[in-house]
Amino acid sequence: MTILIDGNCDARFAPVRAALAANLAAGDEVGCAVSVTVDGETVVDLWGGYRDRARTLPWQRHTITDMKSVGKSIFALTVLRLVGQGRIGLDRPVADYWQAFAAAGKEGITVRTLLAHLAGLPFPDAAPFGSLYAPGVVEAALAAQAPEWPPGTQPCYHSFTYPPLMMALIRHASGRSAHEVQRDEIATPLDAEYWLGLEDHQFALCADFIETPGTPSLEGMKRNQASPLYRAWRALPRDEDYNSPEWRRYGAHGNARGMARIYAALACGGTLDGYEVVDAAVLREATRCAWDATEFMTKRHFRMGLGFMLSCPPFPIGADRHDCPNNFGHPGVGGAVGFADPDRRMSFAYCPNRMLPVADAGPYATALIDAVYQCLQ
Repeated sequence: MTILIDGNCDARFAPVRAALAANLAAGDEVGCAVSVTVDGETVVDLWGGYRDRARTLPWQRHTITDMKSVGKSIFALTVLRLVGQGRIGLDRPVADYWQAFAAAGKEGITVRTLLAHLAGLPFPDAAPFGSLYAPGVVEAALAAQAPEWPPGTQPCYHSFTYPPLMMALIRHASGRSAHEVQRDEIATPLDAEYWLGLEDHQFALCADFIETPGTPSLEGMKRNQASPLYRAWRALPRDEDYNSPEWRRYGAHGNARGMARIYAALACGGTLDGYEVVDAAVLREATRCAWDATEFMTKRHFRMGLGFMLSCPPFPIGADRHDCPNNFGHPGVGGAVGFADPDRRMSFAYCPNRMLPVADAGPYATALIDAVYQCLQ
């Protein structure tokens, strides 16, 4: 089979292209893209394979896909931008902006606690099963929800609730939706193809997203009723395959180029091409370790800042083998990842459209990351 690869790659980074070709030749990938920046300049922008399950439509330059939980870091970044503008205070109660949030003992939960996955709110118990797309239902459920344990005491990856919590905070604090703030103040100024929810005219850019049965988080979310993930994701329609118009309007989508462009700003201290995405002091605070522990939801050992994951055993983002302890970013179930290496002023992003059945970084992103660091030596 001919392996389709397109895009641009600086000659210094030829091993990244070779790693991408090897990944595609292995046969499990359908389509994907990888992008790398150094000092804010794109040195790798490659894509390959197919954007449809039948492998008939080649992945194109502007193809986008669901990068899953990589988007949590961009929700957090959107909040942090408002913090830098003085519109949200890290140590102020969330209820100062979202008054209904104060119910059920949540009046003291701060924005910092919410950003750090420490609020004790992984479950929207009052949201009926399948109710995700009903306007206001999940937000109201979270406003009514009592913390599962005293806030600040239990690290817990808020697998489902993190985006809707951020959406509500942003809307109540700014008067605009998270999609609008991120589009207008991050994506558009950076010319970054990544958005917190798509507009209908963008659907034609989407690759088919391909679920893979056996992926641990997916099984917990949709089928394993004993998993806390099943309770957490109760509002997701059981038949949602992440290709519906409703999901595309709700979920964060983009491509590796767009994510690497956003993380390029973060790798360079918060500003790119003269545009301040986030205040440098706020970014430094957000990328300090808030906790280093086995978290409740998936029983994996994570290290977390304020919305950014730091290098940890399941998701080392290069730091395990390449002496880059200050890396930060976020993975997505199935293999997607975006991260910044501030010491090398480098950013990296990878987006596949087939969910790889792994509970860690997986072999394909890891091979690409290793190739990047080989080139940086």
